[in-house]
Formats: sequence, C-alpha cells, structure tokens
Amino acid sequence: MEIKDLDYNIQYDEATKTVKFTGSIRLQNLPAYEPIKLFLKDAAKQCQGSVLIIDFRDLQFVNSSGITTFSMFIIDSRKSASYQIKILGSLNVSWQSKSLSNFKKLWDQVVLDIS
Repeated sequence: MEIKDLDYNIQYDEATKTVKFTGSIRLQNLPAYEPIKLFLKDAAKQCQGSVLIIDFRDLQFVNSSGITTFSMFIIDSRKSASYQIKILGSLNVSWQSKSLSNFKKLWDQVVLDIS
C-alpha cells in the first residue's frame, strides 16, 4: 500500500508491519487528511494481535490538521486495543519530540522511540 504526492510519500511494508512517512504534509484541513486516516486504519487491520510501527523519522513537517488526524487514529486504536502501536521519531526533526510524546498521553500503551 502506498500514497504518493509531490511533497510526501506514505508506504506500508506488510513484512515489517511498518507505515513509513517521508517528506512534508501540508494538507488544508481535516477532511483532506481522510485518505491518510483510512490508510492507517487499513494498515492496522493487517496488524491485529501484533504491533503496528509508524515511522515518522523522515517526515520533516506536518501541520496541525495532520497532528489531529494522527491523534484521532491513536484514540480509535486505543478503543479497539486489538494491536499495539510503536512510533519511531527523530530528535533531528523539530516538531517530533514535542508532538509525538503527546500520543503517549492519549494511549499509555503506545511505545515511543525518539532518537
């Protein structure tokens, strides 16, 4: 599975159960993020009983609508609790250390690896 755009790319690797984000995502509003939310939900369906890894290390920028979309996905995941989420982030990307740590507040079972 993959979403390609001029500014960003999102890929799901079934073998490693990893969704990898690259580039910069600056979509206009929450409805514009719906395809990304559905992409994450589809990836999660394939990870029932295991761990879904979300790799943000190469995502240079995401706006507030994107953060809200990711937060809503975490909340939905917490409600179903049929898989675990591990989030990979980079200390070299300024938005990640602050914003990604908030996901742990939404669901204490989220595993964060920001290095």
